[in-house]
Amino acid sequence: MKRLLHNLFLPLFAVTLCSGACSDDDNDRQPKPSGYDIYTAGYKTPSGKSVATVWKNGQELYALTDGTNNAWAYSVSVDNGTVYTAGYEQQGDAIVGKIWVNGALKYTVAPASGSAYLYSISAANGSLYVAGSEDTNGALTAKIWKDGAEAYAYSVSPAVSQARAVTVSGSDVYAAGSLQSGLEKQLAVVWKNDKAHFTLTDGQTDAGAIALCADGRTLYTAGYVGTQAVVWKDADLLYTLTDGSSSAEATAVCRSGSALYAAGYQVDGFENEGVVWKNGRELYDLSDGSAQGSLPYAIAVYGDDVFSAGTLFGTSRTAVVWHGEEILHTLTDGTGHGEAYSMSVVPLYK
Repeated sequence: MKRLLHNLFLPLFAVTLCSGACSDDDNDRQPKPSGYDIYTAGYKTPSGKSVATVWKNGQELYALTDGTNNAWAYSVSVDNGTVYTAGYEQQGDAIVGKIWVNGALKYTVAPASGSAYLYSISAANGSLYVAGSEDTNGALTAKIWKDGAEAYAYSVSPAVSQARAVTVSGSDVYAAGSLQSGLEKQLAVVWKNDKAHFTLTDGQTDAGAIALCADGRTLYTAGYVGTQAVVWKDADLLYTLTDGSSSAEATAVCRSGSALYAAGYQVDGFENEGVVWKNGRELYDLSDGSAQGSLPYAIAVYGDDVFSAGTLFGTSRTAVVWHGEEILHTLTDGTGHGEAYSMSVVPLYK
C-alpha cells in the first residue's frame, strides 16, 4: 500500500485509538461484562458518493452526511452515553473538517483558504480535542483543535506535518503524527500540549506515528519505520512487529491490564493481511480464507475479548468488526464501498 498524505477517495489510516484511549489498568480485575455496545465510524457509498456513517452493534446509527458530497467519519468516541465523531467532507476544491455530537453537526473547521482534515477525537475535561492537519497553499500543518477552535499548531518552516492521534491525560494533551522538513526523511513525532515531546525516529528512514494511547504517565505509540510495523513506549522503541521484508504498519494500539495489543497490516504477496499482535508477537491474522485482503484500523480489549474494526478487500471494500479472528458485524453490504476507521467499545454490566 502506497503511503499518501491525503487521498480523498481512498482515505488512509484514521487515527486508531483503543476506544479513545488505553484500556484501564483495572480492566482484567473488573467483572466480566455481560455484553458490549460497539460503536464504529467510517463511510459507505450507497449511491456512488461516500457518506460519513456511525454504526452501533452492526446497525447504522447515524448517516452524518446526505451523500451530496464525499465525506468520511474517521474517529468515534463515546463518553457517558454521548457519541462524538470527527471527520471531513469534500466541498468543491476544499476539504472541510466536521465534528458531530450524537449525529448532529456541532463544529465546522473551514480555513479561509485551504482544507482541514480531522482524524481523531477525544472528549476530556468538558471539552472536545481533535487532531488533524490543515493544508494552506500546499503547506500541510499538524494541528489540535479544542471545541472547534485551533489550540496548537505543530510545524517548522518549511515543513509538512500531520497529527493522526490525540489523547488527553490529566491536563495534558498529547498528539502523534509525522514531520518532514525540506528534503529530509519523515520523522515520527509525539507532541505534548504546544511542543514536541518525543522525536521517535532518527531521520535515517521515513517513519510515522499513527495511533496513540496514554496509560497514566506512559505513552504507547504505534506506526512504522521504513517497511516495519513498530510500537514505541514513550521515546523508546518497544516492539518491532515485522521483519521488514514487506511493507507493514501498526495502525492501532491498546493496553489491557499487563498486556499490550496492536493491530495493523503486512503485505502478503499482493494483498494487505490484517494482523493482531500481543506483547510484540503475532496473536492471529484476520484473513477470511477466501483470498481477500484485510486491514484493521482500531482495536479494543476487555479481558479475553479482543475487538477490531476495519476493512475487507475483495470486489469491493467492506466495513467489518471482528471479535477475535471471527467477523462479528458486517457493516456494509458490498454493493458499494465501505470502510470502518474507528471504534469505541462500551462494556455493559448487569
